[in-house]
Amino acid sequence: MNVIDFPNRIVIELTPLCNLSCSMCPRHYISENSGFITEELWRKLVDEIASVNPQAVVLPFWRGEPLLHPDFFKLMEYAFQQSIRIHISTNGLLVSGKYAEVLSRCEFVSFSIHTPLGLTRARQFQSLVNGMSPSPTVAISFVDGEKSTNRYLEEIVASPDLGGFKSVRLYEKHTVEGVFGKIGRTVHAKRTFCPKLENSFVVAFDGSVSRCNHIWLTEKRLDLNQLTIREAWHSDIMQEIREFYPDQHCRSCDQWIGRTIGTEWRNIDGVIQTEAVGPIELKREKHETKYSGCI
Repeated sequence: MNVIDFPNRIVIELTPLCNLSCSMCPRHYISENSGFITEELWRKLVDEIASVNPQAVVLPFWRGEPLLHPDFFKLMEYAFQQSIRIHISTNGLLVSGKYAEVLSRCEFVSFSIHTPLGLTRARQFQSLVNGMSPSPTVAISFVDGEKSTNRYLEEIVASPDLGGFKSVRLYEKHTVEGVFGKIGRTVHAKRTFCPKLENSFVVAFDGSVSRCNHIWLTEKRLDLNQLTIREAWHSDIMQEIREFYPDQHCRSCDQWIGRTIGTEWRNIDGVIQTEAVGPIELKREKHETKYSGCI
């Protein structure tokens, strides 16, 4: 175990509300499906990150669609003013006009493709930022077995430039049978200590905390409206979770390598490389292949 002093990847959920209802989504297994982070809490968290670890990556999304927050523009502008590194994911349905302009100021933008409109918006956004300096890295992702995956993935990864995207990710279906983090395939490796507990932190919209972005349950005893990120990170509750890892929540989760299990295609200097993320076999292998096992 090598827990860093302050997390370098911090999820801050803007809202668990979503404008889609995908059949495989873990949202079907949680009771919190509405609500918005307050501006006060957002500013408090951003200020601490900017002061303590300005190189930390902030991911302003988790269980819902972040662009649905009624003060999305105001929250993002405050983060940009503090020079916060923003990596964001969206289903793309709202990404046009001012939303696209705001996302173009982020460091990394990922489109989770579930609909034809989402893919169209992703392509339009990629065209918008192409040639900008600086410009965000733009990626798209699919979930294995979903209709949008079967319809679009093969064509995109077979193209010589991945359709213009920097990377394309195919995630394994997860939260199988309602078990958070469980995938539908056998993981061929001995479990090691999950790096998420060493370097990543998750804050829900109401200020409660989760140990990991794959475990969609929150610890209500930790309230970031009252505590600092550092205090919660080094709290007895988090220390206990680490000490007794894997406990009942972590034991059934297959995402303990620290990255979401699946397959990734990356455009590296014009060469498309395929990488298995996690101890699984490659799927839909195309072009030059680079296997690196556990990441």
